[in-house]
Amino acid sequence: MDLSKLTLSSKLVLGAGVLMVIDSFLHWQQVSVGPFTVGVSMWHGWGVLVGVLLIAVLALEAARLVGFRAVLGPLSPSMVTAVLSGLLVLFTLIKVLTNDYVAVWAWIGLVLSLGIAAGAWMGMKDAGESLSDLRTSVGAAAANATAAARTASPSAPAAPSAPADAETAPASPAATGDAD
Repeated sequence: MDLSKLTLSSKLVLGAGVLMVIDSFLHWQQVSVGPFTVGVSMWHGWGVLVGVLLIAVLALEAARLVGFRAVLGPLSPSMVTAVLSGLLVLFTLIKVLTNDYVAVWAWIGLVLSLGIAAGAWMGMKDAGESLSDLRTSVGAAAANATAAARTASPSAPAAPSAPADAETAPASPAATGDAD
């Protein structure tokens, strides 16, 4: 594996991603009272979703780095990275803006998520893809998923019919007293 053959976009995604992983364990929310400081990392509330998206982006980029070619339907790997990194920025922004006592590490995390998204966008551009290609591919993927869901769901089996009149139903041996 020759790291010098990495594109600038991959270097940006991986570099900012690794830095964001490190940043995620620092205090994103912090309260100081006198000499005492208490804080929590990114991994609380919305931060769990941010962490999952970050891990997904890094895993996808690492898989491309080692030459693993995943089949993602009509979406190319660079499109998936761009979508995941866009969601990463969105949920990081929500995390930063909705929390109280935001520390500097949260703002650094937001900047790093923007760096990841910029790298993913550059990767999509390097692959010759555009936003309209992404929109078309996502629409095709949604149509395929809808069609697959319709054909995969079996029709519900008919319920057994109950006798219309209980008096015309045959009596069980216990009800007639004919026990063996």
